[in-house]
Amino acid sequence: MYKIALFASHKPGLEIIKFLSKQKNLEIAVLYLTGHERDLDKKMINLSGIKCKKILYGRQSYENDKHISFFKKLNINCIITVYWPWILHKKLYSLSEKTINFHPSLLPSYRGWYPHVHNIIDKTQSGVTLHELNEGADTGKIWIQKKVECTATDNAKDLYKRLQLEIVKLFKKNWKKIKNDQIKPYNQRKKNSSFKKKADVNKYDHIDLNKKVVTKDFINILRARSFGNKSFAYFKEEGKKVYINLKLSY
Repeated sequence: MYKIALFASHKPGLEIIKFLSKQKNLEIAVLYLTGHERDLDKKMINLSGIKCKKILYGRQSYENDKHISFFKKLNINCIITVYWPWILHKKLYSLSEKTINFHPSLLPSYRGWYPHVHNIIDKTQSGVTLHELNEGADTGKIWIQKKVECTATDNAKDLYKRLQLEIVKLFKKNWKKIKNDQIKPYNQRKKNSSFKKKADVNKYDHIDLNKKVVTKDFINILRARSFGNKSFAYFKEEGKKVYINLKLSY
């Protein structure tokens, strides 16, 4: 039996559980959830068919020596982290034969947070990457990548959802090849590498109405900071924040 330790979050986490639960001779031996999405967590638990003792929540559940001892006994073949918000310690991921992390950019560009926002603002190629875990954030060897196009009408939510869809498809298409050693991971190149912190997008939010800007660049900032019906970009009028939500269509 091939054993998986799955760290799952967001809709892609649910889709990966659906996929893995249908694979023959494969078991999700332990399931880690963030605890931030109750309804989604329930769906993932029900689909996994896993026992309560092997369902853990948050990073505190595995960042201790007692858990390392527990994990060793599971004899895990592969750790899969799907939109997991925390870096795993080497003491844990080194206990698995293989590791796979999901990242919504073409690594090594835009390691870290919100690559879709930076793709729109910087007018750069968007894409998705499956890669190994290591001690750095999104710096492990690459299993496989795929370019994903950003259209002129996309706001941040549109691109975010498309990247999620494409990375799930990429995993499903290549899972057996990775599992059966038919794909060899390769080192990330140092050229064009970048890392973005959570707070790096905040500098785009306050719009100075007196500042001269290139119109196209201004539009890109507005659509990158519009997430569906929610907006992060604003200007100030009489001391109050006025939010700008941009919608574009062909």
